[in-house]
Order: sequence, then C-alpha cells, then structure tokens
Amino acid sequence: MKRHVRWIVIGLFSLITGLTHAQENLIPEDSIGFRDFLILQNEIPGVSFRFQIKEKLISDRLLTDSLYLFIKTDSGFLSKLFSDFGQIRQLEMPLHYDSLQYKLHYLVFSEVSSVAATREYLSNRIQSGDLLVQFEEVAPSDDLVSLASYAPYLPMQRFKLRFISDYKLFIVTGVIAFFLIIATSMIVAMLFMKAKINKREKLRKDYDRLIIDPLTSLLFEKEQEEIELMKFDDIYQYFPEEMLAKPLYKDVLIDRIIGLNKKMKGDFKEKLKAIFKKLSLDKISLDSLSSSEWDKVAMGLVQINEMDLVEALPKVKVHANSSNFHIRSQAVATLLNLSEKVDLTFLRDQTFPLSLWQQMNYLRIIRFVRHQKDLKLQILFDSKNPSIRIFGYKLVSVLGRVDLIEHLAARTGEVSDEEKIEILEVYSTLGAHMEVGFINDCLKSENAELSMAAANAAGSIGDSVSADILVGLIAVETDFRRKHGFLKSLYDLDRDRFELATSTNPETETIEILKHILDPMLQHV
Repeated sequence: MKRHVRWIVIGLFSLITGLTHAQENLIPEDSIGFRDFLILQNEIPGVSFRFQIKEKLISDRLLTDSLYLFIKTDSGFLSKLFSDFGQIRQLEMPLHYDSLQYKLHYLVFSEVSSVAATREYLSNRIQSGDLLVQFEEVAPSDDLVSLASYAPYLPMQRFKLRFISDYKLFIVTGVIAFFLIIATSMIVAMLFMKAKINKREKLRKDYDRLIIDPLTSLLFEKEQEEIELMKFDDIYQYFPEEMLAKPLYKDVLIDRIIGLNKKMKGDFKEKLKAIFKKLSLDKISLDSLSSSEWDKVAMGLVQINEMDLVEALPKVKVHANSSNFHIRSQAVATLLNLSEKVDLTFLRDQTFPLSLWQQMNYLRIIRFVRHQKDLKLQILFDSKNPSIRIFGYKLVSVLGRVDLIEHLAARTGEVSDEEKIEILEVYSTLGAHMEVGFINDCLKSENAELSMAAANAAGSIGDSVSADILVGLIAVETDFRRKHGFLKSLYDLDRDRFELATSTNPETETIEILKHILDPMLQHV
C-alpha cells in the first residue's frame, strides 16, 4: 500500500513540473518574438514601454507631437510611458518614416528592465495564474466591411458643433429659440404699448384741465351771436393755436363739449354747438364717418347726433344698413332724430333683424319727435324684413294710430302667424271692433299661440260668434293653461255664457279654474 502511494506522489510531481515548463515555454526567448508576444497581450498590469532615440536631432514634428512627448537627455530622446503594447506598430511607423534609430525599453513597475527580467516577471505571473495568455488576435464579432457598406462616408470635420450635425436637436433648439424670441418681442411690445397708453391718458388729463376753464369762461362771457362772429385771434385767446393743431387736444375738446351738451339746456346748448362749429370740430366728426375703424364711425355718429349736424345726414344714411350692429343702430337713431321729414324708408330697407334693444331705442326717439314730424309708419308694413314689419305694428299700438288699422287689415291675409299675433295685440289695444271677423278666424287656428292671442283679443272686442267658438274650445281643451285662458276670455266677453259653460261641466279642473277667475284677489294672477 505504501509503495503505491509513493508512485502516485512521484507522478503528480512530474505532472506539475511538466506544466510549469510548458507555461514557461509559452514566452519566446528572442527579443523579436517576445515583442510580438507582448503585442498580442495588449495591456499587462505593471508592465509598460517607451522609446529611446539616440539621434542628436529629431524633426520638430516628432518633438512637438503630444502622442510621444519626447524629452531630451544625455543619451538622446526619451518618450513617455505607454501601457498598451498593441500600439507598438502604430507608434513605430513615424520613427521608421524619419529613418531614426530607436530602442524599445521595457519597464516593470516604472523601472527599466531588461528583456530577460521582464520575461521572468511575466513567467511568474503566468505560473501564479494572474495573467491569461493570448495566442492570437481577437477578431471582431461583426463583419466590419459589411457594416461599413451601410454607412456612407462622412468626413470627421464636417461640422464643428455636435448639435448642428444632429438635425433633430438643431430643429428643436431652433423652435425653442423662435418661441423665446416671439415671447420676448410680445413682452417688449406690450410694455411699449402700455407706456404709450399711459402717456396718452396723462396728456388727456392735462388737456382736460387746460380746456375746462376757458370753455366755461366762453360760455358765461359770450352770447351765441358773439361766439359765431368771433375771429380766430379771439378764439386763440381761449384755445391756443399751437394746442388746436394737436389731434389729441381736439379729441379731448370734442369729448368735453359733448359731455356738457348732454347736461346743459337752453342757450348753453346753442352756445356749445356754435363753439363746436367755430373750432371746425364738426369736420372731424364728418371725416370720422369715412374711417375703416367701426368705433370711430360710431363715435362720429354720436357727435353728429348730439351737435345736430343736419348737413351730415347724407353720409349718415349710408351707414343705416351697415353690417356693424353699433354703427347701424346709431345711424338710424341719428336719422330719426335729425331728419326734417322722416319717411322711414331707411328703416324699411334694413336687411338685418331688429333687436329688442334697438326697438326700445327707436321707440323712445319716435315718441319724442312724433309731434314735430309726420311719421309715415305704413311704409314699414311693406318691408321685406319681418322684424321691421312687427316693429311697425308695435308702433301703431304704442302711438295709438287708429288711422292705420285699415292698412293692417289689408295685410292680414298674407302675413305669418307671428305677425298675426302682433296685429291681434294692436286690435285689442286700440279696440278695433270692426275686425272681429279676423279675430274669430284666428280663434279657429291650429296654431296654439295664435288661437290663444285671438282669445285674449276676443275677451275685449269679441262678439257672440267669438263666444260660441270659445265655448267649443273649452269643451275640447285638455291643457290647463290654455283652458284657463279660454275661460277667462269668455268670462270677460259674456258672463252668462261663462256661467252656463262652467255649470254644465262638472269637472274638478273646471271648478278650480272657476274659483280662480271669480276670486277678486286672483283676478290679475
């Protein structure tokens, strides 16, 4: 047994010794083979190399090359230390090109070492397993030639800035810069406009203080005839010539005169109008009617209306059918107020519908001027605009124009149900008993609103036929509100028929309506 163990130990020792010698034999003994061996290993921890050139002079290109960093010594020129042995061939090419005699120094831990000492150091590292030996160059996993065929050649120095070469980054940067420029421009423009507005408002206040005293003095010191006969030299004593040459000063003067004209009465209003014309401010109002800005046109119409500039009516009439609501409304109001003969053709020919606000505004003016001017309201009945025709019917009712009932009766056969409802309101208000036939026809209408309006009119101007129709409607009506309206109209028209109709109809709903109509506290509810 002991004999077998001894032979096993001897065998293992021989195997280990053989492997060690085999590893040592991996490193070539000659300097050229050792150099090629190091090139295969690339970088080896603790081992580096450098070049020594024994020439006394080398080219300036090599001397200033940052890759070598040659320094001059007594024995020649020494390069810096390199740790990647794979660069040896690349580094030797410039030296061969200049036909320089050089020597390769090996360093172990930055100390110059001979080839034998370096080889021994590497053998020890290999034996200890600290260094894995490479026997051939590692080929790239991809076919570089195939990959290069997909990428066109681009020179390295085509673009100096990286973000310019990346067009996506360049576009994003350009968009951001564009918005920054626009935002900055808007802020600057807003600040500029704000400063301009503030300056203008300050000037308006200053001009207003300069205007109020001479304007008040002129109103109290001069009569209307004296103002009209004043020369410009006299005017300039109140309003300096250099100030009248400024448009903003004139605008403030116009606003102040218009404001006073709305508050003043009697002679003061005439004086203000004389001053307005004497200072040629009326020309500014006339010129504003030709402006492309709607607010200036509307303001000019207000000024013409307030200062009674009758000579401007031809220009005002042009704006009577303007597409702008404010211009159109102010133009019609001015024509109604200033025209000597109001034939209302400018209102008849309007193609835009009248709003309730416009109707109230026009009605206020018409009620004020109706005693001074002959208003031919029947012209409005011929308008192609339904809202104009309805407004004409309302004017007949509000102004009490009984003489126009015949004109209304002549149109009842061709108007819409909406207009018939308004005509029924006119008949009811004016007490047009002669048109009861039209009321009875409307009572039979299938239009619920029209029949209800006819019932309201029949309550005040209906006849026995109207009562018969109402009784028939009450008998078949199921809607509470409409049934209440029919019963109320029958009650106002014929109380005997009302009592008969309610007594023969014992329905709970009819009884409740009867109590409501007969209760004096709820008659107007």
